[in-house]
Amino acid sequence: MIIKHLVELETVINEESPEPTVKEILSMSEEMRNSFFQVAGTEMIADLITKNNLNEGSSWALLRVAQPK
Repeated sequence: MIIKHLVELETVINEESPEPTVKEILSMSEEMRNSFFQVAGTEMIADLITKNNLNEGSSWALLRVAQPK
């Protein structure tokens, strides 16, 4: 059995930041920006699950990031 959980992440960009990354993000189309942060958020959560060994000792269930369809 697979139970899916929906988690919504929110990224707040400091548009006044002098960081070059901010300019790059702001220059992206909305579609590209959404895709970029979707991938980044997915990878961040997967990394947290692995690095913090959240599945250690869980013989009854496994927590993982769902693969896109």
